[in-house]
Amino acid sequence: MKIGIIGTGTIASALVQGFCSLQQPGCRLEFALSPRNREKAAALAEAFPGQVMVCSSNQQVVDVSEWVFLTVIPRMADDILAPLHFRPEQKILTIMSDHPIHRVREWTGDVAKIVRMVPLPFAAMHIGPIAIFPKDEETERLFAPLGKVISLEKEEALSVISAQTAVMSAFYHLIHDTTEWGAEHGLSKEASLDYMTAFYEALSHKAALAPDGDVKALAYEMTPGGLNEMTLRFLLEKDAFRLWRDALDKVWVRLGGAANKSNP
Repeated sequence: MKIGIIGTGTIASALVQGFCSLQQPGCRLEFALSPRNREKAAALAEAFPGQVMVCSSNQQVVDVSEWVFLTVIPRMADDILAPLHFRPEQKILTIMSDHPIHRVREWTGDVAKIVRMVPLPFAAMHIGPIAIFPKDEETERLFAPLGKVISLEKEEALSVISAQTAVMSAFYHLIHDTTEWGAEHGLSKEASLDYMTAFYEALSHKAALAPDGDVKALAYEMTPGGLNEMTLRFLLEKDAFRLWRDALDKVWVRLGGAANKSNP
């Protein structure tokens, strides 16, 4: 199957790397990339010869592909997509966070299917979440090797998912700060980073297995009067966790989620 990608940015590059690095006999995907980001497109074509080609135009991408990924910057979508002609049998996958399906259909016309997605760069390593709407078994099968596919029941929920991904940089900063603190207090920086990354990985794994999804209960599985209780109480007294919710609210408003508050 040949998949076209219009807009070769970070996410598109991660998806191509993820798919092309899979070792699946009998399942070979080919990719047709738009020429806009020539350096990234050329690098992918060089890394995966025979699987990745760089087209001369966006229309050529559409013409040679069965599925088409739309990964363009949302504010540039109209200029890039409006001139293109799609075929009725094509399937469209879009990661443009600002444009709902009905808007995308204004550019693509009456194609076979439009699926909105929120993939992340971790797809290159075949890990992490991939949110989609609407539920589509063919899309789920395609992306299952790249991570955990989460099908949403409402399109508005994509704004919530997109907002949640905005804590990524803050999380890395937390790892950095706790790692640096360890190095400042006698650990080698390498040992401190190795310990903290393994520690956070284990915490995430246990959270994913929490009975009935009750992650908060895990926060209180601690020794009374112990170190974890001391830390948690200090942060609660400072209302530190409220700051994370406030930050998410700001992102959600930017994504237009506030307009859908009555239908989350």
